[in-house]
Amino acid sequence: MGNKIVFIQGSPRKNGNTRAAASIAIESAKENGAEVTEIDVTTLDFKEPGCIGCLKCQKSDEFKCTLNDEVAEKVSTLPEYDAIVLATPLYWWSYTAQLKIFVDRMFSLSKYGQDFQSQLSGKLLGLLATAGGPLEDNLELLESQWKKPADMLGCPFLSCLFPNVSREEGSLISDPSSVEKAKEFGRLLASA
Repeated sequence: MGNKIVFIQGSPRKNGNTRAAASIAIESAKENGAEVTEIDVTTLDFKEPGCIGCLKCQKSDEFKCTLNDEVAEKVSTLPEYDAIVLATPLYWWSYTAQLKIFVDRMFSLSKYGQDFQSQLSGKLLGLLATAGGPLEDNLELLESQWKKPADMLGCPFLSCLFPNVSREEGSLISDPSSVEKAKEFGRLLASA
């Protein structure tokens, strides 16, 4: 069996370009032996919109968010995977708000004290992102928001960025070079 990969879908547009590219990457990863799960953060129920800074997760022996909702439940599954991939369009130089709720709760998977520990250390962190604008001073800013935590956690990092994408839903898949780029990302994830 290949790698276990989770794609965390952050796009509120069900037929948008981000989901289209992610679907191609997912299929490619599966064809190359990976087991792939998807978490659609736009459908998850939550008690609080993101981390509330209560620090109860830091005082507990468990690596788990104590808010006890669907977001916390899905976040707690992340250590089961070899690779964790965020799939998001660029919204205001960052993730979508729905994805940010999920990402902030990932704080509970690490313990910040004298002896730093993280359930994510060593796992591959990936990013598949689309944007209507350029790479420079745009998508690269989003990429750094996921790469820096990867570096700090000792995680390998892979990204697949699609700049200058039309806002027309699903148009990305009509471009053969974009399709091949997404397929290659899936292959790389499966072999990592």
